[in-house]
Amino acid sequence: MKKRYEVSEELNRSGSFVRVLLVYLLVCVIGVFVMISAINLLIKEHDKSLTTQICGLVAEKMNNSIKYMTTSAENMSALFSAEDHADLEELYEELRDTQGGGYISMGFVDENGRIYATETELGEFDKWDLMDTAELASPVSISAPYRSGLTGQPVFTLFSDMEYGGGKQGKLFLTYPLKEVQNIAYTEILDDESEIWLMDAESDNIIQCAGSNKYAIGSWANALLTFSNKIDPEDQEAYKNWKKSMENHIRSDAVVYHIGDVSYTQVYSEIDFMHGWNVVVRIPSSSMSSTMENFRTIVLVFTVMLLTATMVMFWISHKRDVEDKMILENLSIHDPLTGAMNRRAFDIAVKKHFEKSLKPDSSLLFIDIDYFKTVNDKYGHDAGDTVLTEFTALLKELFGENALIARYGGDEFLVFIKETSRSKTEYLLSELKRRVHEIRPAALDNDDMFKVSCSCGAAQYPDDSRDIEELKSYADAALYEVKESGRDGFKWYDGSLK
Repeated sequence: MKKRYEVSEELNRSGSFVRVLLVYLLVCVIGVFVMISAINLLIKEHDKSLTTQICGLVAEKMNNSIKYMTTSAENMSALFSAEDHADLEELYEELRDTQGGGYISMGFVDENGRIYATETELGEFDKWDLMDTAELASPVSISAPYRSGLTGQPVFTLFSDMEYGGGKQGKLFLTYPLKEVQNIAYTEILDDESEIWLMDAESDNIIQCAGSNKYAIGSWANALLTFSNKIDPEDQEAYKNWKKSMENHIRSDAVVYHIGDVSYTQVYSEIDFMHGWNVVVRIPSSSMSSTMENFRTIVLVFTVMLLTATMVMFWISHKRDVEDKMILENLSIHDPLTGAMNRRAFDIAVKKHFEKSLKPDSSLLFIDIDYFKTVNDKYGHDAGDTVLTEFTALLKELFGENALIARYGGDEFLVFIKETSRSKTEYLLSELKRRVHEIRPAALDNDDMFKVSCSCGAAQYPDDSRDIEELKSYADAALYEVKESGRDGFKWYDGSLK
C-alpha cells in the first residue's frame, strides 16, 4: 500500500509537471510563431522597400533619358525654325539620310498634315495613329512603343513643334529605338532572376527590358497571359488593387504575390514623358532577402536550441525537486532509525483505508518488545538500535506489503494487516514469536540468559469494532493482558477487556 501510495503521489506530481511543461511549450511555440511572423513581415516590407527604390531608380533614369531626347528634339526644332525654311520637302530631302543623335529616322509634318517620311513610315502613321500623337505636341509629345517596319524592333516616335515658311506651324518627328531606353533600365543591382518591363496600364501590354532570358529582351507580351493569371488565388485581390493603382495614375505602388513556391515583389513607377506607360520591376524575394532569411534561420535554430536547453534544465530541476521532496516526505512520514511509518503517517494511512467502502476483514496489532529498556541500560543504545531495526525488518518480512507498519513510540509498534482472516493473523504471530528470538546483537553474544522477545495484542475488524481508535484501544488492552501474563506471547481482544 505504501509503495502504491508513493507511486500515485509521484504520478500526480509528474502529471502536474507535464501540464506545466505543456503550457510552457505552448507559450514558447506561440512566441516563436509571433517572432517568425514578425520577421516574415519585416522581410516582406524590406523586399517592397528595396524593390521600390530600384524601380524608382530605373524610372528616374528612363525619365532622364527620355527628357534628354525631348530636349534634343526641341533644340533641333528651334534650329530649323530659326533657319525659316520655305519648304519642308526640300529640308526633308536634305536631311533624310542624316544619321546621328541615336534616332533611326527623322521626318516632318506640315501645317496641312502632309507627312514627309519613307513609305514604310507612312504606313506606320496609319497603323499606329501617330498623327493623334503629333497633334498633342505642346511643344513635345511621345508615342506609345510600337514595332518598326524599318528595323523590326520596338521603337517610339517623338514629335516637336516647329515653324517654317515665315510662320507656318509644322512638326519635327524623330523615331528612336526603344533599346535606348531599355539599356538605361539595366542596373548591376539586379541579378539574373530579376525582370524590368515597360507596361501599358490600359492594355496590359508589356515590353521586356531586362530579365533572365536575354533573347526575350525587347519582346512584346501581355501581362494577363504571361503571369497575372498564374498568381496564387489568395494573392489575386492584392494584384488587382496594384493594377487599379496603375490605371488610376497613382505615381507608384508595390505588391507581393506567389506563383507556385516562388514569392515575387513587383513595383511600378510612372514614366513622366510617356503617357500611360510605366516601368515595372519584378524581383523574386529570395534574390533580395537571402541575408534576412539566413538571419531568420539562425534565430529559429538559436530559439530551438535555447528552448531545448531550457526544457532540459527545467526537467533536471524538476527531478531534483521531486527527489528533495521525496526525501523530506520520507523524513516526515518515516521513522529515521527503522524506516517504519511514524504515528502520524500510520493514522492517516489507516483512516484513508477506512474511508473506502466494502472493506474485508482486517487485523490491528499492538506490539511491544519485551524488556527493551534492559537492552538499552545493560548492553547500550547501539544494541537497542540493532534490536529495533532488525525487529522492524522482521515485521516487514512477515506481514509484507499488505500491511501498514509503524513505530508508534520507543519500542512500541503498530501493524495494520489488510484483507486478512483471524487464522492467518494467528499463524503470522506464531512465526513472529518464534523468529524474534533469533534477533541477537553482538553485545548479547556472551549472555545466554537473555533473549529478545515481544508481546502482542490483536483486534479484528469488523468483529471487534469499525472504528480505528477503538481497535487501537482494544489491541492495547489485549497487549496489557499479555504483559501481565508474563510476556513473550499474543492475545486477541475478547470483548471483556476494557
